[in-house]
Amino acid sequence: MKMLKRLLPWNWRNRLPVRWERDTIGLFTGFDRIFEDFFTGMGEFPSVSMSERDKDVVIEARLPRMTRKDIDLSISDGALTIRAERREGKEKTRRAFYSFQGSVSMLHKTIPLPEGIDMDRIEARFKRGVLRVILPKTAEARERVRRIPVTVEA
Repeated sequence: MKMLKRLLPWNWRNRLPVRWERDTIGLFTGFDRIFEDFFTGMGEFPSVSMSERDKDVVIEARLPRMTRKDIDLSISDGALTIRAERREGKEKTRRAFYSFQGSVSMLHKTIPLPEGIDMDRIEARFKRGVLRVILPKTAEARERVRRIPVTVEA
């Protein structure tokens, strides 16, 4: 009801209608608020950072409560996809009946990669809830990097 009151063009203190011309933008911002409120409850992918060094690119993703077996990594079309799924609870199977009581945590993130990555030497390590993917650069990509000197103007 609270969200609905935000959408109606009415001055609730004075019980007088508000002119539509003045509050049309407010109507649309009200719709935006409804969608923000709805999607706020949905989980977001935990923190992901990407850093570039001279010889490689490093991607770190925080995956709390996940284990190595829960994580699936793949690369296609120049993008790294991280998928993680963890099931906590009890599963029961009896004849044609299946039940699961518990929770399922699913994470999915696709990260576009820069050009010049050596796909055959990619490494992934998982330690204490942090996934670290090391993407070595090809020799050509390392040679293309040039430092640009910065001068100070007087």
